[in-house]
Amino acid sequence: MEIKVRPTRRAFAIRYLIYPYYLVAGLVMLFWKDLSILHESDYLLYLLLWGGLTVIPGLMLAFKRRRFGWFFWPLALDLLGWASQFVVKNEDYSYYVKNGPYLIFIAVSIIALVFIELYRLSIKYTISDSGIEITTGAFGANNQLIVNKHITNVLLKRNFLEMLLGVGHVIPVTSSGMGAGDTGVMGGFTGSTGVKGANVGGFVGKTSSVKEFVADPKNCIYGVPNPRRIMEEIKKTLTNNRVTSHES
Repeated sequence: MEIKVRPTRRAFAIRYLIYPYYLVAGLVMLFWKDLSILHESDYLLYLLLWGGLTVIPGLMLAFKRRRFGWFFWPLALDLLGWASQFVVKNEDYSYYVKNGPYLIFIAVSIIALVFIELYRLSIKYTISDSGIEITTGAFGANNQLIVNKHITNVLLKRNFLEMLLGVGHVIPVTSSGMGAGDTGVMGGFTGSTGVKGANVGGFVGKTSSVKEFVADPKNCIYGVPNPRRIMEEIKKTLTNNRVTSHES
């Protein structure tokens, strides 16, 4: 038995929606209000408006997804676009410099959409009688095999949106603790630590830690359609292997 799957676009639905939002919002604002011809007071007003259009969705996602980066990067791009006018003094570039907050989001959104698709296509999972092979990176640079005999449990994890979209994450938990991690709650933002790395949030107030199973493209079968079928196939393979092992 061998099954080959890769994450579906629906698994990255938030990213496939937020970056087109930034792209369209940037284009609309660019053609509606050219910041290079505005007076200083109006310039600041529309700069604040643009900041709200970009940072507030990121802040909402930071709380929802429990990852500080959703808030940090829009804020950093806004500050970078605004600060460019103090670096480039040439009047010939006034249009590009003053509209920097719009233009930087337009450029980054286009690049991000291409990168997300390439990243998704670089991930491949192969489920066989020997184990679960996870291939990631350009040209399959990273490859690991989770041997069936080391798997102690198999979990299906998905939130409400992913359930509606028909996708989910099948997490093989091993005896070494792969697939499990801690989520640290830090004043509203959080940071999760799994086997491969950490996502750190902002620190305000008391810190606590909650044990949970971590879905990551590098340590589980991430964002696949019909995940329950995949889960049942893995369980069936594990059962067959253990029966064969006992018989021998």
